[in-house]
Amino acid sequence: MTERALTIAYSVLAEGLSRVELPPVRPDTEILMLVQGTGGVAPRRRDVRVIRLDSTGVTASRNAAIREAIGEVLVFGEEDVTWLTDGLAAVLATFKDNPRLAVLLGRANDETGSLRKRYPAFRESATIWNSARVGTIELAVRPELIRQAKVTFDEDFGAGTPNFLGDEYIFVADANRAKLKCDYFPITFSQHPKDSSGIRFGTDADARARSRVFERVFGWFAPVVRAALWLRNPGRFGSFARGVRFVTGVFPK
Repeated sequence: MTERALTIAYSVLAEGLSRVELPPVRPDTEILMLVQGTGGVAPRRRDVRVIRLDSTGVTASRNAAIREAIGEVLVFGEEDVTWLTDGLAAVLATFKDNPRLAVLLGRANDETGSLRKRYPAFRESATIWNSARVGTIELAVRPELIRQAKVTFDEDFGAGTPNFLGDEYIFVADANRAKLKCDYFPITFSQHPKDSSGIRFGTDADARARSRVFERVFGWFAPVVRAALWLRNPGRFGSFARGVRFVTGVFPK
């Protein structure tokens, strides 16, 4: 590992600064605090760099992290994320062994130590067909390759916007379109409480946001993909009418 092998970037609202639990200081790691809003006291540590943003929305923070990161590898944190030391070491080793790798999808635990989702057991390419459930804390990127390809998080999606989910999936889709190498590896490197916006179903807001994500990824073909997802598990949307709206993309004003 180099002196700056890793950047851990936290997207934080100013009022949440006091709730961030940082990992121990490591000479090979920098901590970026991307802070939205005024006030709050950021941690004073030699490895912490604080950047105050005028923007809103978590995707704007993540784009700032991509621009600012000096580590060879970048991961994205939030207030309630715990990083697993052995998992991060495995992520760094994987990037070192795969110099063309730009985006790594991995795994996360919940607060009980159980995996948050069903994950594949083996390495595979990460594509638009198998990456829809990816969460930010399961993503690691090589920022230099991301910057060169001019790939960013779509700031019309993600927490803090009406389309409050799916920004990670769109990012992976755009990285694929930019011909960047994106792979999944069965490496568990983060921990986060089980409940989150990205795994909720059953409301109009949720169905609308998901519908727009697939529109963004698949364009004119989106209704076909949405129909296949609905037919696979129609009950998850809570009602027949909501499922139809998800498929068609037509919602009441």
